[in-house]
Amino acid sequence: MKARWDKVDLNEKLEFDYDKLAAAIKPDTRLVVVCNPNNPTGTYVDPAKVRAFCQEVSKTVPVFADEAYLEFMDAKDSSVIDLVKSGADVIVSRTFSKIYGLAGLRIGYIVARPELIKKVSSYGDEISASQTAIAAATASLGDESFMKLVRTKNAEARQVLTDYLEKKKYLHGKSHINVVFFPAPSDGKTILAKCEEKGYLIRVWDYQDKEWCRVSIGTADEMKGFVKAFEEVIS
Repeated sequence: MKARWDKVDLNEKLEFDYDKLAAAIKPDTRLVVVCNPNNPTGTYVDPAKVRAFCQEVSKTVPVFADEAYLEFMDAKDSSVIDLVKSGADVIVSRTFSKIYGLAGLRIGYIVARPELIKKVSSYGDEISASQTAIAAATASLGDESFMKLVRTKNAEARQVLTDYLEKKKYLHGKSHINVVFFPAPSDGKTILAKCEEKGYLIRVWDYQDKEWCRVSIGTADEMKGFVKAFEEVIS
């Protein structure tokens, strides 16, 4: 799109800093992007603060609110979709790739005013959703009992990793979702290669002149295996 990105750093808790984000908006800003809960840090900001931000900022510039991980939160009032219903220039994105487990089907949706939907659609999409994906998404949407099961299992497995990180005294974002983000304790590329040798794929990100590990959460047994392997990798 040949757009200029103005990036705003997270706060010391690895959370979105909505005050700094608001202060960074310029006269030529065309879109503001927020994400709650956030990827890759997994952190979650008080939805009241996010709502107030979206409501105020959208008066002058559209706000894209990424809610890909929102279903990991057992809270009914966390979404800003109601702002769309009230006429605000807010675009809310959702996906079936996360809590619903349909990542391979590549399907999601956005909620916005018709004029904004039309503008977004004008940019086109090279990948159309298949009939299989549409059928699976339709069948899955709003399956509260499944989402509750995933939230419970994910929290148990995530605890295995966060307990390990706290024991090692490693800073990490307070994750509410299925990823955990923490500083790489040694060379990131070496960690990546050695983890892969042991059968575990993770991500390493560059942020604020440091390398950070992002680990996706599997089952509790998989996380126990990962913690053991990771300790061997960094020893």
